[in-house]
Amino acid sequence: MGVHTWDDPVRVDEFDSGGERRVLGYTEEMMLVHYSLKAGDEGELHSHEETVQASFVIEGELELRGEYDTTVEAGDSYIIPPGTTHGVYATTPCTVIDAFSPPIAEYKP
Repeated sequence: MGVHTWDDPVRVDEFDSGGERRVLGYTEEMMLVHYSLKAGDEGELHSHEETVQASFVIEGELELRGEYDTTVEAGDSYIIPPGTTHGVYATTPCTVIDAFSPPIAEYKP
């Protein structure tokens, strides 16, 4: 078991816009990531070959792009199966929690 505080996460990546990706914790099986996005932030289309991504929008609104082409907002959630092309575009400032299983190797410290 690992316990991490907000001020001592596993990793923080800052975006040019001022938004950030904060890796809150992970094991060999799962990773939890918090995103703070600014309006206009974009996650390019991509897919994860072996990873399932489960996401919950805490606040704001974003466009889910790719094979799932829809708008999601605070309170909405979605699950991206492995091999599914997806991306996002923040239409407003957003806060999102993502869980990845197995973890995204590039997000590890």
